[in-house]
Amino acid sequence: MDLKPAIKPPAVKLHDDATGEVFVLQELSVIGRSRESTVPVPDPRVSRRHAMIRRQNDGYWFFDLGSVNGSLLNGRRVTTSQLLANGDMIQIADRCFRFESGSHPGGMHGESSIAERTLADVRSRTVILLVSDIQGFTTIAEKLTPDQLAPIIGSWYARTASILERHGANLDKFIGDCVLGYWLDTAPASRLAALKAAHAMRMACDEVQDQHRGVLEPLGLRFGSGAAVHMGPAAYGAFGPREFTLLGDAVNLAFRLEALTRLLDQRVVVSADLFAGWSAGLSCCRQLGAHPVKGRSQEVEVYALECDPEGPVP
Repeated sequence: MDLKPAIKPPAVKLHDDATGEVFVLQELSVIGRSRESTVPVPDPRVSRRHAMIRRQNDGYWFFDLGSVNGSLLNGRRVTTSQLLANGDMIQIADRCFRFESGSHPGGMHGESSIAERTLADVRSRTVILLVSDIQGFTTIAEKLTPDQLAPIIGSWYARTASILERHGANLDKFIGDCVLGYWLDTAPASRLAALKAAHAMRMACDEVQDQHRGVLEPLGLRFGSGAAVHMGPAAYGAFGPREFTLLGDAVNLAFRLEALTRLLDQRVVVSADLFAGWSAGLSCCRQLGAHPVKGRSQEVEVYALECDPEGPVP
C-alpha cells in the first residue's frame, strides 16, 4: 500500500503587527532583552530572560520567567503556565505579539486520513522519571495577587527547566504547578543524575523563598515542592500529531509517589526500583519502608533522599 507523504505543518510564529516582524518559534523560544533571545525585545523594562514559549505534547505553552514587570496574555497577567491558542495576544512592555499556530488551537494540525499521516514511532523501554509539584499551591495562589504570584512561579519554572537540562533530562511537560522530566538511559550515571536533579530542585525552592521572602513571609507562606524519582517501563513516542510524550503504569506511579511526599513529610521520595542493580545509590537515601499508593493493590517500597554526592541534605 502506498502512503502519501506526510504534510508538513506550517511554522508556528509570533507576529508583531505594529512593526511587521515575524518570529518562527522553536521547541523552546525565549523572549527577552538579551540579543541572544529567540524574540529580542530591547526595552529596559524587559528582563534579559523575560518569558519563554515551549512546545509540549499538547501544544505551545507560555511561561513568564519571574520577570520584574510581568507579561500579559489577552490582557490578563500571566501567573502560571498558559496553553496558547491561535490568535492569542502576548504583551511584554509595549510590544504585542500575535500567536499564530494555523487553523487549529494549540498548534495542532490534523491530517484528513491515516494515509496522510506519518506513522508514529512509539517504543517501550525502561526510563527514569522525575515528578515535582509545588506544595500548597492553592493556598499560595489564594493569598497572593496575580502580580505577586507571577514572578514567584516564573522563577521556579526557569530554575526547574535549567536543572533538568543541566542534568541531562528531557523535559516532558509543565502542567500548572507540576513538572515531569525523564531520562531514556538507565545507566548508573543517569540514575545519579536524577537524584542530583531532584536535590537541586529542592534547593531551588529555598532560593525562590529567599528571593521572594518579602512577599511570602508576611503572609506566613513557605515555597516548597515535593519530588519523586522512579524507574520503570514506559511507552514513549509520538502518540498523535506533534504529541511526543510518555505513557504507562510507571508514569502514573511516579505521580502517585510524589503525592506520598506530603503523607511522609519528605521533600524527595525515591522508589526502590531505581536501585535495582545499583546498590551504590542507597548511600544517598534512607529507607522509609513499604507504603500503600492510591490505585495500586500492592504497597511500594520507598526511600527518602538524604544526601547528594556533595554532602548531606540540610
